Amino acid sequence: MNRTAIGWAAAIFIGLLWGIPWIVGTPILEVMDPQVLVWARYTVAFITLAIILNVGIATGKVEKKRDFKLNWENRHDIFWSAACGIIGQGAFSFLSFLSLDYITASENGVIQGLIPILILSVGFVRHGARFNNLQMLSALGAFVGVAILVMDPNSETNGFNIGHLICFGSAASFATMAYARAELAEKYGSVATMFHQFVFASIGFGMYLLFTGADLSSALGIFSSPLRILCITILGVGISGISYLIYIYAMERVGVDGTGMALNLMPLSSFVLAVFALGESVTPMRLLAIVVVIGSMMMFMNFGNDKAKEAQTKLEAQEA
Repeated sequence: MNRTAIGWAAAIFIGLLWGIPWIVGTPILEVMDPQVLVWARYTVAFITLAIILNVGIATGKVEKKRDFKLNWENRHDIFWSAACGIIGQGAFSFLSFLSLDYITASENGVIQGLIPILILSVGFVRHGARFNNLQMLSALGAFVGVAILVMDPNSETNGFNIGHLICFGSAASFATMAYARAELAEKYGSVATMFHQFVFASIGFGMYLLFTGADLSSALGIFSSPLRILCITILGVGISGISYLIYIYAMERVGVDGTGMALNLMPLSSFVLAVFALGESVTPMRLLAIVVVIGSMMMFMNFGNDKAKEAQTKLEAQEA
């Protein structure tokens, strides 16, 4: 299996894994507010990555590209690391958990499937990325699939409501920082980059909780049952800590846009777990939405590979 194939496998794995945070977060939200959960999640995550980073550097398994300096000369990277942490991680997680007060976990997961389209839009507006017509059509198909599920008249939430907008804001928070995250990873390394962002997310939301007078002691509710301990471990160590390393590895192999489209698998993961773990209903429109989203993602990947092969062929012809 070549490096590109491994990259696609990693991207698809992340797409499936990232569909479950809103499922495993549900038991914890019974004992604390969403903002407290976000702070606890990223505190556990940065401690996890601190251990991985230090052990990796000591054993030579992790390459330290350069030091992240907290000085005026490095203000650009400090700003974007903070933005990626507070907006791309913290706000993303907070808004998504908050939306669960209004919509179902499976609807949440499907709306998160808009992340690839939003990443594509950011690339088009900010970085001049260009995609062929078939790729654009595939991205539109993914959006249609999301719309079908959101507007399902048989949904437990009775159609469109403010929770869908909140969840869309969550997806936008993550997507707008995707390119900045990739640039920082190239400069500092994937492990160090995510560690910096999680530190900023934890500090940022910690300060927010202090200023708003939130009850930080409610975080101790995590220890009220083995299930909640397991859930915060999955969220903080697995999904937030280790999985982001796999995500950045995938970005380095198949690019930001390719990895982003693989995240369309999030709705499938959310849907399956919501049905079996939370007892959410299965409707024909939901099944249709999942098929449309996954099919569109597969077409985008295929058209993207064809485009890359065509560009490589032209380059080889010019060199000849």
